[in-house]
Amino acid sequence: MQDDAEATKPEPPTPEAIRARADALRDAKRWAEAEAAYRDYLALRPRHWQIHVQLGHTRKEQGDPDEALEHYRHAALLAPDDPDPMLQAGHVLRNLGRGGEAAVALARALALAPHSADLRHVVALMRHRTLPAPDGPMLAPAPRPTGTPVQLAFDVTDLLDYLRAARTPTGIQRVQMGILGALLASPARPADVILVGFEGSTWRWWHVEEAAFRRVLTLSRLGGREDDPAWQAAIAALVTPDARPDAPIVAGCTLCSLGNAWGVQEYFRGLRRLRAATPLRYVAFVHDCVPLAMPEHCLDLTVRLYARWFAALSLHADGILANSQATIGDHARFAAPLGPVAPAGLIRLAAESGASPQAAAQAAAALPHPRPDERFVLFVATLESRKNHLMVFQAWLELIRQLGAANVPRLICVGRPGWRAEAALALLEGSPDLRRKISVVSGVSDLALAGLYGRCLFTVYNSFHEGWGLPVSESLAAGKLALVPAHSGLLEAGAPGALFFAPGDMPDLVAKLEMLLTDRAQRELLESRIDRAGARRDWPDAAREVLAALTSPAEAPQAPPFLPLGRHLPMGWRGEGLPSRDMAWAERVREGLAWWWQEDWGVWMRDGVATLALPADQPEGTPMRLVLELRGPPAPLALRLRARGRRVEAWRGVTLAPGETLRCVLRAEAGPGGIAVDLDNGDGVPLGDRFKRIVGAGLTGVMLCREDDLAARLSALERAEG
Repeated sequence: MQDDAEATKPEPPTPEAIRARADALRDAKRWAEAEAAYRDYLALRPRHWQIHVQLGHTRKEQGDPDEALEHYRHAALLAPDDPDPMLQAGHVLRNLGRGGEAAVALARALALAPHSADLRHVVALMRHRTLPAPDGPMLAPAPRPTGTPVQLAFDVTDLLDYLRAARTPTGIQRVQMGILGALLASPARPADVILVGFEGSTWRWWHVEEAAFRRVLTLSRLGGREDDPAWQAAIAALVTPDARPDAPIVAGCTLCSLGNAWGVQEYFRGLRRLRAATPLRYVAFVHDCVPLAMPEHCLDLTVRLYARWFAALSLHADGILANSQATIGDHARFAAPLGPVAPAGLIRLAAESGASPQAAAQAAAALPHPRPDERFVLFVATLESRKNHLMVFQAWLELIRQLGAANVPRLICVGRPGWRAEAALALLEGSPDLRRKISVVSGVSDLALAGLYGRCLFTVYNSFHEGWGLPVSESLAAGKLALVPAHSGLLEAGAPGALFFAPGDMPDLVAKLEMLLTDRAQRELLESRIDRAGARRDWPDAAREVLAALTSPAEAPQAPPFLPLGRHLPMGWRGEGLPSRDMAWAERVREGLAWWWQEDWGVWMRDGVATLALPADQPEGTPMRLVLELRGPPAPLALRLRARGRRVEAWRGVTLAPGETLRCVLRAEAGPGGIAVDLDNGDGVPLGDRFKRIVGAGLTGVMLCREDDLAARLSALERAEG
């Protein structure tokens, strides 16, 4: 009987079965049971390092990161050539607030898998803990290169951001794509031309593959659906910074942004880091100053971002490119209070009409509107308050009432709805007469747009302010009259033959529209006077002007700017509508990687060593005094500070209580480049916000003055008391 009992006793589960059960419990997030099952498995297979990693995961999910770390480290001992255990250890150490150890663990993981894009990204996020702390006196910046650049690097960061979300370019994107497409295809292009992007989260400039970029330009011009597999594959191959090498920028390069970098995170801090290692010139294209000239037609965030970018441009740009004399004038007017104005070069925009008429007509015929035999007027612009579609819609309604619906052609509006388009769209929706006579289409390719220009009666373009007005040039280049308001850059875009109406004058707009619709002879006479050759410029023409401006700079680079002495510099981003010197310098003085973004009250430092760089126009050895206004993080923080001027001063220690406001005075002798301050925040403390930031001290204000400037010292004392 005993033998029978032993024969029917169930076999113990195999290690594979135990592991399968543990994995199922893990997938069901039954962490305690999964832990027990993984321990049973390891009792049989103690050297299976992947299961030690899984056991670490179960402990982490149960709120025990310290024990999880021990399991990850044990797995690393068992598998010293695999990066995963050290990667997991690095994540846990970071969450434990042990940033220095985390950075070391992640660097070890990357050393084991140097081609892993994901690991490169993670390690780059921790570079503020792996880079050596700055040391030595505060030196003057290297002089900017002069003469012909040895390399041209075109920054396409904002264009790639746009193409990630949209296929059909508008406005500034069309300008960038036109100029760069022509430049890259030109047999006369300089030998060393590269495309680069900036990744703000990792402060890294990366090399954009030219072949992938040109393919995307071709597909974008052809138009089509954004979910088209060919488009999606082309975009995926292009916008992958972590999979691409660092940008091969060399000393003597000119870096040029043809777009708008005002929305790119940490852009100028990234530029300063690049310049510190590689002397270069920086040139930016200013397309318009609309957020400063007419902030009421922009998002509040757009105004704030643009003002901060424009202010910082005054301290970073060696030159400016602009699309019109009007934009050059706007730039000079808003930049004058900020200091010396960078020299500006004029690049008139292109309005090429080289598409095959037959192909363009076929592409336009595929659009939902207009019908093949229908008369229409064309309005090409994003539907937003600045373009004032509302006024044109009201004018169309007045024409219907005056002339009768049968005598008023369809208005085709090409553009997607944008900021504050509600009023115009509400009028369109609420009026049956307008719904029968106005069509809004978006996602129109360049080819189809050329077909619409070829078929329309004329075009209308209404706007409160423009840097140029590309649709006006395109209309005239196609031989079609453009009716536009007489202001800003539209006066230059429309110079080859546009018909102007008084800005904002509804009766004048209606009268001129009525004339163009009812007096064919007069319309054809005005059309015959269009200087099509003057309006038509191929993109290669604009590209040649860009190259000429970049390769033959008109003036030598300006001397590096100096921080105004003796005045309080607020470090917060208070959302002023106009750029200011304080706004520019609050961006400029933050050096290195150990800073978070600016907030209304000031800016948090990160864990590790944050640096302030305060260039001063003072003889070396001049006694200087620096006042820092500090704010304590949510937990007590031991902070070390030191000044570096002519020499490196000794570290000082202060303790910040949670939320405490503290003013700290440092003294040093000016170095060749002024004064630098290092602030060592150690491992920092959790801020407890939704971004899970680790922070050091906060900085609300800075003041640098000569030690003998008693008025500035008294002012700082009064601030401390009041």
